[in-house]
Amino acid sequence: MPELLKPQDTAQRLIPLLWFEFELSRMAAGWVPAVKRYEHKLKLGRFHYMHNRNVRWLHERIKELPGAFHDKNGTPPVIREAFERLSTAENEADFLHAYLFAVDQAGVEYRRLYDAVDPLLDMPTADQLDLVMGALPAIRNWLTAELRSAAQSPNPQWQAYTAAVWVCMMNELGIENRMASGKARWPKPPVSKPSGPVPMESAWDEEEFPLYVKPDKPQKAYDDPSMSPLYDSVKQMHFINATEISAAEMLCYVYYGVQKMPLAFYYDLARHNWDEFRHSEMGVRRLRQLGYSTKDFLFTKGSPGEKVAKEWFPEMYAGLTMVAEPCSFIKKKKSTEAFRQFGDELSAVQCEFDMADERMHVDFGKKWGPELFRQINDMITAEEMSERARRRRLEQLEAGDEEEIRRLVKNFPAFCGFSTTELNYDSY
Repeated sequence: MPELLKPQDTAQRLIPLLWFEFELSRMAAGWVPAVKRYEHKLKLGRFHYMHNRNVRWLHERIKELPGAFHDKNGTPPVIREAFERLSTAENEADFLHAYLFAVDQAGVEYRRLYDAVDPLLDMPTADQLDLVMGALPAIRNWLTAELRSAAQSPNPQWQAYTAAVWVCMMNELGIENRMASGKARWPKPPVSKPSGPVPMESAWDEEEFPLYVKPDKPQKAYDDPSMSPLYDSVKQMHFINATEISAAEMLCYVYYGVQKMPLAFYYDLARHNWDEFRHSEMGVRRLRQLGYSTKDFLFTKGSPGEKVAKEWFPEMYAGLTMVAEPCSFIKKKKSTEAFRQFGDELSAVQCEFDMADERMHVDFGKKWGPELFRQINDMITAEEMSERARRRRLEQLEAGDEEEIRRLVKNFPAFCGFSTTELNYDSY
């Protein structure tokens, strides 16, 4: 007769699976800046969110079962070490192989637990596993197709290394009745120059998405007409949406780099990040529908371009959620009205969905921004964080003397008018 799992047994079996899924989410996010093709960035951004959603489903069940689970402690070191090793690949083909391998191995463990739980006594666990396992085929099908058509095959040495890393982790965890071996004896990686994860300078398809060379002096957002042929049209809003791929890349650095936060933070961050990918895809889709090519525009990357200090994470996050996104509301509302005046309902509805998402992002920023600053021992309220982010932006733009900066910091509409460029809502 098979072993009958008690509630606490099920919880203990679910916990490592949750962390496998969380690290798969980090793995996908960390490689967004490392892949060149825009479509691959979008796919990995979507998968990053799907894995995170799986974490949430597993977490919901673990909380219902007896036993302690301390999510703020983060991924157990041996699991994090294994997945970071699987992520540190020399090229995209090697990464895709390791990613697919990890997805398949996680799938094996899900099925093993699914077959072990009593289908009636522990139906809630089976239900959550159904949701998780149901999300994996779309991911593995895309990975399989990409590997089949890749310009190069994964390195056989890397393939052997990937399998050895997984075995080492499983031995250390004592899964499948293996004896834990004390300190993990990791195999030597066959990698000299890894391309990812989170490279300081992101890979980019400059032929399809030409890069904008930023001037030495900071300027208002989208203030340079050379970036877009739609500079003097309300349709410039679609270009602004398209450029949100840079915000998505930046949030991937935060997701991969920030540790020991509650899982609720990562749930909100993954949703925020997926929205940025969606907004970019929305903008690119609409530009193409209107007869434009991405080659007609100039884009910026979201990678930092240099090694970042720990302060970069909360400051970037505050700048995005307390400055860039709230300052966009007025423009998007006016754009919605203008598009309807011009009979362009699809563009109007696109702006409305964009605004709904970004209001939620501002709420995320108010909730988690102070927590990120607290990680670097900087105790700050949401209001202070917002004002500090505005001040930083004004000082970059050389807005004036101290009195003028104080005035603009306290007057949010005036601040937004100073820091960003207005659109021409009368021109289609």
